[in-house]
This record gives sequence, structure tokens and C-alpha cells, in this order.
Amino acid sequence: MGTPHCLTVLATTRSEVDDKLNVSIQRLRVLAQENPARGILVTKRGPGRFTVELSDQVPYGETWESVRFATVDSEATVSSRER
Repeated sequence: MGTPHCLTVLATTRSEVDDKLNVSIQRLRVLAQENPARGILVTKRGPGRFTVELSDQVPYGETWESVRFATVDSEATVSSRER
């Protein structure tokens, strides 16, 4: 499932995605409160595959989303927006 600061979420249905992402975000909010310097970044890596992590790039108290799919040559960011 990743490290305590980076969780991997795998799901097959939309409701399962929502449930698992919400649980993961709540877990990381607790960790973020211990050292309030990082926010939460949720990245869609592919169909039903996400990472949820504490990130120095996200301000404390905020949760951002991004979409990042691996391509044949490299990994490319498709889009990014605040949740």
C-alpha cells in the first residue's frame, strides 16, 4: 500500500475509488497535522490506480489532484487541479 506518507489506491468501481481515496486522504491528514508543512496530492496513475501522498508542492491544508499516465517513452502529466 506504499509508505506512511505515500499510499497506493487500487479500485475497480467508482464507489470503491471514492471510498478508498477518502480513507487515504483522512489518514494523511492526521500525519500532516503532526508536521503542518505539506499538503496532500492525489494522482491518477491509470484506470483505477491512484497515489495519495504528502507533498511539499502542495500547501498545508489543501488537497490537489493530478493525472499522470505512463507513456511508452516517459511519464507525462495530463492535467492538474485543486480538489
